[in-house]
Amino acid sequence: MGGLRYFGEEIILERNFCMTRILINIRFILPILILISTNVWSANIGIGLTSAAAKGNFSLVKKILDTKQIGQEELDTAFIVAVTKGNAAIVERFLQAGADVNLRGDNSYTPLMQASRDGRDQVVEILLAAGADVNAVSEENDTALILASEKDRRKVIALLITANADVNVERSNGMTALLLAAQEGYQQVIQALVNARADVNYQLENGATALMLAAQHGHLGAVHSLIAANADLNLKASNGTTAMMLANRYRYKEVIELLKKAGAR
Repeated sequence: MGGLRYFGEEIILERNFCMTRILINIRFILPILILISTNVWSANIGIGLTSAAAKGNFSLVKKILDTKQIGQEELDTAFIVAVTKGNAAIVERFLQAGADVNLRGDNSYTPLMQASRDGRDQVVEILLAAGADVNAVSEENDTALILASEKDRRKVIALLITANADVNVERSNGMTALLLAAQEGYQQVIQALVNARADVNYQLENGATALMLAAQHGHLGAVHSLIAANADLNLKASNGTTAMMLANRYRYKEVIELLKKAGAR
């Protein structure tokens, strides 16, 4: 009987020991499970926020942001998506929630650069009002103004110039906003940049000027605007080429006549 009793007590002790170990394990594991659950929930809500921003669903974006359970990384990721989609109301709501107005995307663009390139003038206005750096540069030394000028985003260009954008910044390859506009023949952009004191006679490393680029591509209106802005008609590239030579080479008769009338040689 004594042996059986001892054996029974041993079983009871073993059970108690196992229960104690289980309780200890639960106390140790439970916080980990809670942490994992929280992280999964946070990741899911972050994905939901990005999806809502991509779809332009303002009410869902607001609902998620109002929970105040979004981390900064998830907030900024969804913010970039909203900027890309050009939904001004959602962009503004993200800024109110603490999104970084000068955040860098994967392409090293700031939200202002992205919106300027895409011609999102309402978004550009909101970003500027929120303190976006109008003269921030990308890895390629692009600015919001350079990107907007390359794409003929006239409304955006006006906003950027009003915000004191530097009109003479050089891209890594030497191109300026004015040279890009001249190359593409964007006459109104040229006029806006010249009025903002863009250097009309700036030369690339090879000596090319805005007038040469406009003449080379046969952009009559652009040539006219540059002549009106007192572009030097007879500047030479490093190989001796002038705007007139380029117009002759590509047989742009109207450009040739305009240059001759202005006194080009």
